[in-house]
Amino acid sequence: MDEIADNTFTEIHTAELPNDDPSLLTLILELSPGGWFNIKDETTILDVVKSLLVFLNGHLSLNNANQVAFIISSPTGAKFLYPNPQKEMDELRRPEEYEDSNEMGIPSLVSKGMYRQFRIVDEGVLEEFNKSINELVDADNTNITSKLAGAVSLALTYTNRMLNLDQSISTTTASAISSATKESTGVNTNTSSSSYQGLTRIKSRVLIVTPNDNEDIKYISLMNGIFAAQKMKVPIDVAKLGKKDSSYLQQAADATNGIYLHIEKPVGFIQFLSTAYFIEPSIRSLIILPTNSNVNYRASCFITGKSVEIGYVCSVCLCIISEIPESMKCPTCNSQFDDKIIAKLKRKPVVKKRKLENGGAEVSSDNGTLAPATPEPTPVPE
Repeated sequence: MDEIADNTFTEIHTAELPNDDPSLLTLILELSPGGWFNIKDETTILDVVKSLLVFLNGHLSLNNANQVAFIISSPTGAKFLYPNPQKEMDELRRPEEYEDSNEMGIPSLVSKGMYRQFRIVDEGVLEEFNKSINELVDADNTNITSKLAGAVSLALTYTNRMLNLDQSISTTTASAISSATKESTGVNTNTSSSSYQGLTRIKSRVLIVTPNDNEDIKYISLMNGIFAAQKMKVPIDVAKLGKKDSSYLQQAADATNGIYLHIEKPVGFIQFLSTAYFIEPSIRSLIILPTNSNVNYRASCFITGKSVEIGYVCSVCLCIISEIPESMKCPTCNSQFDDKIIAKLKRKPVVKKRKLENGGAEVSSDNGTLAPATPEPTPVPE
């Protein structure tokens, strides 16, 4: 037993050693009206947001250099809740201003005695979240397609900005968003490179929380985001709420070495966040994580947007289509298909009959498959 225990807990083969580098956690919450309505008996969106704020505060408490970002994806679009590019950190209310706001009838969203960094995140997220809910109620609900692919692109763009921006420990996350504007106006946002020598690179990961059971995600945009996350080595974790799995998000988590969990009963959602998703990517090789062995790698048709198991593939851009377009051109790269190949694909199978010795017949199609046919009746001699 001692040998088994030693081999189990001491022989660890990993190329990346655990470290204490700063970490960026980008959280994406999808506001799908139909999805949240389906799980209204299990949990509410307010309870999920509260659990996510506790999760973000726990991430910030691990390292004083850790950073967070909160992105919301709704039918009206994807946008940042925190950090808000239109509001600086100093614009948030200070503790002495809470008493004045209560006297004016303005309710306080968080406790005035909270740790300042937690208060900044919670206050910013809750204020923008309330505005997003009001915009969703007032918006036209005819177009309720998922904008999750856009939110993933937004998260990876922000991550890339943070990874490539020379920054010190005191640099705020909002500067990564406004740096592009400062560069266009001629303001130098980078200090001397010698003063930043020896600083560790920030690690990054993305967590997606969605209750959407419909496969209405833009497959092409999502796959482009997955490939970008692979190149940047950014894991994409997925917490799928609801009753159905998401094949596209399964592919995103599996391709980027992330964690995918299908949570059918999210009553204790904070427990899932504090166990499976709280582990940093640098130490995941040392811990047994939940795995998903049944990943559905079905692709989506670029024309209809539906999942297909058998279809056609463009030889130029690898576009997947379930039906041949009427224009005889690829819908992605606009390449002209060969008329001979199209005619061959549209040709119906030719059925041939061949007589057998016992008086029966055998049907042979043009693809080489054989099938027995109904034997012809033998004539009775008079």
